[in-house]
Amino acid sequence: MAGAPLERLLPGDRVPDVRLHGSDGGRTLHAEFAGAPLWLLKPSSATVAASLPEVPKGITALCVGAQAFPGTAAGWLSLGADARWLELFEDDVLWLADANLRLQQEQRLPSSHAPLPARMVEALGADCTLHAAPVLQIPDVFERDLCRELIRHFEVDCAGGEVSRVLVMEGGAQTLQLDPSIKQRRESTPRDPALEARMHERVMRRALPEIARVFNFPVNRRDSFKLLSYPAGAGYFRAHRDNDTPDVAHRRFALSVNLNHGDYAGGEFRYPEFGPHRYSPATGTALVFSCGLLHEVLPVDRGIRYAVTTFLS
Repeated sequence: MAGAPLERLLPGDRVPDVRLHGSDGGRTLHAEFAGAPLWLLKPSSATVAASLPEVPKGITALCVGAQAFPGTAAGWLSLGADARWLELFEDDVLWLADANLRLQQEQRLPSSHAPLPARMVEALGADCTLHAAPVLQIPDVFERDLCRELIRHFEVDCAGGEVSRVLVMEGGAQTLQLDPSIKQRRESTPRDPALEARMHERVMRRALPEIARVFNFPVNRRDSFKLLSYPAGAGYFRAHRDNDTPDVAHRRFALSVNLNHGDYAGGEFRYPEFGPHRYSPATGTALVFSCGLLHEVLPVDRGIRYAVTTFLS
């Protein structure tokens, strides 16, 4: 399973790497411009390039084209790029990318309200990072509209799913049984092939390239998606590992996408081998971690937590 080929970049996509060239020689996008907020624009003409918005402090601004534009507005770096890479961008659309070169917002020019970064996150102290679990969070794998559609599909088309069961050995045979000492939640596989195809495309496009880059692991197989709900008072999954029985020993990474962060309380992930910290990704964000990590989903105290999960190998 390789990452999906891109025709045009969308919010949530990470900008592919490219060799940029200008009057001062060549530069590589990922090597030289990651790590801080970035404006990125492909102007349709030298006239547009000369009248670009003023660049705020703390933002690097790149004006890219088939070749560097002379007379580009002050504060902008004018660089040339490969034609196939340029085709990923629409003319005269100003993009804001985050420090990981993931596209956040777009605004067509001319504009009086250019996109700006969200509030900076305060750095964790050494006492916290010492105990941080080795997990990857990938924002915007699913758009909010897709998250809402998946919740509707689960509740309406899948009739709210079925109570989740666990695989146990009984009389020398494996059987599925209810076991509230291990977990309580409801679940269903998607029943709409078109909706499942959208989910698959987003994971291929946005999650797999990040997993390959961060973990140096090429994903070749994906288990079926599961739609999940964790209701208040009856939603939790006690500490467990995702690959410690023969039927799931092939699993390498778990991928879980939160669908409605903020609509519930509790329900966070916790990795007790790596300290007390709780992880509650934003809506549409994927949490990816090794299936060998001990982890739990804490009880939901209010509302219903909806999520999608799958396993990668």
